[in-house]
Amino acid sequence: MDILTLGQKIKKLRKEKNMTLKELAGSRVTAAQISHIERDKSYPSQDLLEYFSQKLGVSVDYLVESKESQVKKISEALLLKGEYYIKNSKLKSAKDELTRVIELCKEYRVYSICAKAKFLMSSVYKDEKEYTMAASMLEKSLILNIKTSNVKGSLNCYIELGKIYMLQKCYKPAMDKFIQGKNFLSDSNIVNYEIERLLYINISYCSMELGDYEEALYYSKKADEIEEKMKDYRHKGNSLFLLGNKYLNEGDYIKAKKYFAKALDVFMEHEKTSEQAKTYAVMSYIYKKLEQYPESIEKIKKAYELRMDSQDKELIHIIFDYINVLLSSGGIDEAKQLSKEALSISIQIKDKVLEARSIKYYAKVSLNQGEMDIALENMQRCIELLEKYGDKKELADNYFELAEIYSKISSEKELEYYSRGVKIYKELEIIAN
Repeated sequence: MDILTLGQKIKKLRKEKNMTLKELAGSRVTAAQISHIERDKSYPSQDLLEYFSQKLGVSVDYLVESKESQVKKISEALLLKGEYYIKNSKLKSAKDELTRVIELCKEYRVYSICAKAKFLMSSVYKDEKEYTMAASMLEKSLILNIKTSNVKGSLNCYIELGKIYMLQKCYKPAMDKFIQGKNFLSDSNIVNYEIERLLYINISYCSMELGDYEEALYYSKKADEIEEKMKDYRHKGNSLFLLGNKYLNEGDYIKAKKYFAKALDVFMEHEKTSEQAKTYAVMSYIYKKLEQYPESIEKIKKAYELRMDSQDKELIHIIFDYINVLLSSGGIDEAKQLSKEALSISIQIKDKVLEARSIKYYAKVSLNQGEMDIALENMQRCIELLEKYGDKKELADNYFELAEIYSKISSEKELEYYSRGVKIYKELEIIAN
């Protein structure tokens, strides 16, 4: 994947075909002229380019393609490889491909693709829990996106920077980034309801964590208002589709294609079910913290319905959130059914840690129903799985939860499991010896 000049391409292709300068020149030009062209000392005419195209078996477009254009094509291919590796958790391979893109784009000053590469590199560092490096990559990507007037790319950087700080429980700087994103969106004079709604939800969440409940509720309501506006996009999409259909029936295929494509773009933009489900789950959490349980249940139910066909890890996590809301609001029977569903999916996808957590939620429901023996039995099953497949911190936390249950019936067992949890916390240096 070398970046070649016109002359270098001609020389490379000639050598691949085992042709001498004289053989390529034929009766059209002299070998000396070919040599000059190959060393980029002179530029061939259009006629000569077409002659080279026929002799070397490539298109004229390939021969005259600029270095910058070649860099873009190669970089875009490498970016796709990098994204594939990220989605498949092959982080080292992703890092290698993205590093190549960054170096290539830096050399040839292809800033737009370099911005995307740095954005993706931040995802790699985030997955590796290298949050400082992730934030650094996002800041660099933001600068390049602003430089190339990429509004959406810039907004995504603000959002991801906020999320990085949230992962570290640094809610004030996180909120600052989301507010910067909100102001940037406003100053850009563009309409993007999906991003605006996401910014409001995250500002609301950070306000909640900072104890500003009034502000949290204000931005949560703003997010709801945006959601209402987004419904208008459905009508817009349907209107565009009908227009496309009208032109199709009239035989105006160019206009029909144009309006069908626009309709598809509208629906593609707003059918991102995974992200929608996540934002509904966050909104549910906010309402739960405010003890507004009907609203909390409404939001988490929407998240659940969006993902219920997926039968994956994301659905299980949404079910856990759903159970928490139901336990807080008295929906015990539904919570029990959901805990069974989570267990069934986790067994189906062969995830032992999620299986353990599902069993723990079943134990929580049993405890709420006063079924102490069933709760203890299931907590023991949960711990057995975590001892084999879970991490030490999660195991210790479950020892503490089991100790809490035993505190009501056996001080000896309470002390036993509390001591096990403390021992692991000391090993992990969470608490001092």
